Amino acid sequence: MELDLQTTTLIGLLKTARLLRLVRVARKLDRYSEYGAAVLLLLMATFALIAHWLACIWYAIGSAELPDKEYTWLHQLSRHLNEPYISTNGSIPVGGPSLRSRYVTSLYFTLSTITSIGFGNVSATTDSEKIFTIIMMILGSLMYASVFGNVSAIIQRLYSGTARYHTEMSRLRE
Repeated sequence: MELDLQTTTLIGLLKTARLLRLVRVARKLDRYSEYGAAVLLLLMATFALIAHWLACIWYAIGSAELPDKEYTWLHQLSRHLNEPYISTNGSIPVGGPSLRSRYVTSLYFTLSTITSIGFGNVSATTDSEKIFTIIMMILGSLMYASVFGNVSAIIQRLYSGTARYHTEMSRLRE
């Protein structure tokens, strides 16, 4: 059993190394950086990817604390959906909400946290959940600032092109 766990972990780490291909893709996409729509699309795709990763970490934190704690965000979700977890002699609880419900709720919480201050219907209850939420809020504010900064730069480029056009037309008329 322990060997299977180590093998699974090793395979997972090897799959993670494939993420380095994103660096090569980013270099190739750099030539499209002069196009505002392409930059905006890339920023939104990056935002969604980071939100997915944070949702997976949020879910992993809840799953890791599920056997030890009595009140995690997964317990809140199970009570809300009326699909309780069943514990047998201190082992890992079984049952509860479906994997789809857990992931959707995790992604919802992550997106509401990194794009605003959250709504409170899903909240951090344990210390590790609260610490991770604080980190998510800081990261979300940085991501938000980069998106708005790039949108501002795109709009500025559009207006500068229009202003340059009107200046040239005025010179031509003169």
